[in-house]
Amino acid sequence: MDSERIKGLIDLLAESDLLELSLTEGDITIRLFKQAGKVLATESLADHSSTPAASSAKAATPLVASVEIKASLHGVLHLTPAAGEAPFVAVGDQIEVGQTLAVLEAMKMFHPVKAKAVGQITAILAQSGAEVEAGQSLFRLG
Repeated sequence: MDSERIKGLIDLLAESDLLELSLTEGDITIRLFKQAGKVLATESLADHSSTPAASSAKAATPLVASVEIKASLHGVLHLTPAAGEAPFVAVGDQIEVGQTLAVLEAMKMFHPVKAKAVGQITAILAQSGAEVEAGQSLFRLG
């Protein structure tokens, strides 16, 4: 199964209300499931010579896939706490759950954008000062 197809399945699961998705093609099975704001993936190869315990041990090892953090509401995105200050986060930064990544300004009120998963910032998908829509992807974690 190619990586683009797997990424597409991960994106589909992340944007849906589903909690789990499983797909088998030939001797490869991929199982995706949501857990505490993250999409986790397991992949196993069907090997008829291995024991069931060995297969389930391989399938139980989760691999963290990319996760996108989205805007909770419509507003203006601020990537820095104030003009002239350093940004909250940069590409390559390790982040923790609850860490402030940005601030959304809506109706003169400031709403923090907080991390819902542990990971590393692999992309910042919107520019500071840009007007963003509710549900728009702002950051990608890897």
